[in-house]
Amino acid sequence: MRKSPLAKEVDLEALARYTQGFSGADITEICQRACKYAIREHNEQDIEKDKKRSENPEAMEEDKVEEVAEIKASHFDEAMKSARRSVSDADIRKYQAFAQTLQQSRGYVTH
Repeated sequence: MRKSPLAKEVDLEALARYTQGFSGADITEICQRACKYAIREHNEQDIEKDKKRSENPEAMEEDKVEEVAEIKASHFDEAMKSARRSVSDADIRKYQAFAQTLQQSRGYVTH
């Protein structure tokens, strides 16, 4: 999300808490969906503005500032509605056990 135009209201730490146990691919999908929702909303707003401009050409002068589509918290909320974890808790425990075994075999001590 570092190159994405996030609204100031977006709390990435909260998103990280909500996606605990999700894979990187799962989180990427959520972010991509949120981005698509933001683009769709922005496009709909542009269509509405164009419609109003065609009805009132004088309004064009008043509305010259182009806004950048921001990804808002509401877009992430919408994306989370269809979010699914692709890795089960059992699989995560297996990966953690494997990582611990690997660290021990390399001489790392875990506490």
